[in-house]
Amino acid sequence: MDANDFDDIKTVTISVVIITSITLNVLVIAVIIRYAELREDRTTLFIFSLTLSDLACGCTAMPISAAVCSRLTPNVRNTTHYLPKIHAVFFSWFGVVSLHSLCWVTVCKMIAITNPLRYEILLTRNRCYIIICGIWLVGAMLGASLIPSVAAWNIDDCTFQTTSSTNLIGLFILVVIVAIVCPAVALVYSTTRIFFVILRTHRQITAQMNSIGGENGNLATTPSLTLKSIRSGRNVLLICLGFLILTIPFAVYACMATFDLDYMLPSSYKFVATWIVLYNSSVNSLVYLTCFHSVRGKTTHMICAICTFR
Repeated sequence: MDANDFDDIKTVTISVVIITSITLNVLVIAVIIRYAELREDRTTLFIFSLTLSDLACGCTAMPISAAVCSRLTPNVRNTTHYLPKIHAVFFSWFGVVSLHSLCWVTVCKMIAITNPLRYEILLTRNRCYIIICGIWLVGAMLGASLIPSVAAWNIDDCTFQTTSSTNLIGLFILVVIVAIVCPAVALVYSTTRIFFVILRTHRQITAQMNSIGGENGNLATTPSLTLKSIRSGRNVLLICLGFLILTIPFAVYACMATFDLDYMLPSSYKFVATWIVLYNSSVNSLVYLTCFHSVRGKTTHMICAICTFR
């Protein structure tokens, strides 16, 4: 396979990511807006923020990447020296918002499962709105902070490229800590707590069912609030598991790039690792639409209503 063929594959791959991301995220946003009862759950507010940022990335930064790597639009790379900076701002801004929103989805679910009696008090609707506004503001500031360090394209993965400068080391460290390290630590802690609570609760439910005669007991015939919360917690764990699996290849790439060892990786690996992690923009919405029982039913109802109307 020559370089031109691989460039075509890059463009097609990015286009597929864009189409699936826009389609699924628009569907999630539509179902959340249409059904007010979904918005009663605080977790849904952060899922809406996550979905909106993924949609924004799919409508701004991703199309620029497709144009940069396409053989049909080679002049896009040299259109203006500001384009890589604009691309960096969009990618970083919406990427930070997505990661922090996912972090708060797990934190909300952890509080709902571990401390259900204080859940409504700790996470009031106004506090959630303030947190979401703060996430978007911090993401915009971190994206803007990268402008001085971006001046070229990384054709290997069809994204912007930062310049290595000793004057910007402190800025890079700050961006990495705020944008990646802090939400990653919170994500790991929250998912770990949720996992152990679910495991412990399953053991308790199994023991109670056995003690009252198996599946004919009340726990089996009357779904409790605890069971619904545990089921929802499992779904959040699925979202986080998908994020982890898709992030591992890019984490390897990023670690090697930190120590200037990324030259050892083939160009194809860099591209695949970058766009696999960006495919999270679709996977998050897909899991939300299919694994959350109430959301799945309302989505089916909404699509059927649209098709019937047509």
